Amino acid sequence: MRGAWLVLKKELLELSKDRKTVFFTFALPLILYPLIFGVMGKMAMRDNAQRKSKPSKVCITDPGSALTPFLQADPKKFQIVPTPEGNLTKALRDKVVDLAIDVPATANEDLKAQKTLTVTATQNSAEDDSELALKRLKDLLKDKDKTWVDARLKALNASPDLATPSRVEVKNAADLALELGKGLGIWIPYILLIGMFTGVMNHGASMTAGERERGTLMSLLSTRIPRPQIAAGKLLALFVLGLVSALANVVGTAIGFNTLAGDIAKASAASGTQGSASILQMASPATLGLTLLLLIPVAMMMVAFILAVGIRARTQREAGTALMPGMFVIILLGVFSMAPGIEKMAVVPYLPIINASVAIREMFGQQFNAVHYALAFGINSLLAIGLTAMAAKTLNREDVLFKS
Repeated sequence: MRGAWLVLKKELLELSKDRKTVFFTFALPLILYPLIFGVMGKMAMRDNAQRKSKPSKVCITDPGSALTPFLQADPKKFQIVPTPEGNLTKALRDKVVDLAIDVPATANEDLKAQKTLTVTATQNSAEDDSELALKRLKDLLKDKDKTWVDARLKALNASPDLATPSRVEVKNAADLALELGKGLGIWIPYILLIGMFTGVMNHGASMTAGERERGTLMSLLSTRIPRPQIAAGKLLALFVLGLVSALANVVGTAIGFNTLAGDIAKASAASGTQGSASILQMASPATLGLTLLLLIPVAMMMVAFILAVGIRARTQREAGTALMPGMFVIILLGVFSMAPGIEKMAVVPYLPIINASVAIREMFGQQFNAVHYALAFGINSLLAIGLTAMAAKTLNREDVLFKS
């Protein structure tokens, strides 16, 4: 295998001279993931804080002033603005108002007669500000409902507990970290797959069709190194590149999650809660190690595909074009793995690459499934071995190597 090691050394030396490939394969993931997670986390928390810190703009039609005083009494949550002229729907879409409230003229009489007060609220469900305004209105009416019900029961000399035969106390097992982490965990497999494929695609095209175009492939074949060892060396070199690319992506993910955990810890400390433990648990060394292990057979499959396609191309540009469908397939599989409820489909653990994406998604969502993980690793490993053998066979074919 001395020849294979020589070819491996040659390919890695050539890679070290390609600064662009080195940057996109090794450095970019270490910059990209902390930037994505840090920026997304900060933006989500900042947007949520800004939305809650400002009052909702509401316009109200309330002839009997049954509800208006209660809105005016809470200026931190409600800002009453004039009813816009023209199309109310357009005003909601243009964010002139967040919510339009219509209170019947008989509201006060209905309350005195112990009838149900029906309030009509018009919102724009596509806007978070409008959703928040509706929630605030419902919370306000819920509080007032208790006051009105207590008054009615008091008038009947009845116990206030008469209106509440049961009560549910809700404890949320998820904190801000868990919610953000699980949301980001859906994207992690998608980003990892694309990062790995792009990390090895360009150099794979260069060491196959690129060498043929430069004329160095014929020089390599004319050496005393056996052809099977040349094929093995190229496969090993690109596999090392894919493995390091996967490692860089996983390390970048770890840095990104720790950056996000720091931001959450600061926000949680300000509110007096603990919020960073969950997200640090998602990016624990065990999770990251299992993720890297699961990506190894996926990297082998990518390497085998890239070499098999690249060696058949006449030029490096032609190889790049031929490999683009592979990128689209990776994107398609990544998007499919993000679909809600996909982990519940019985066939998913048996689908190559998709099963790895779902298994990674489950791990980062703190829902590790050992059976799904074992199936993903086993199936992808068997497929990777088969594809690698096919790629090695293709690299040994004279009609392919001496293609002009």
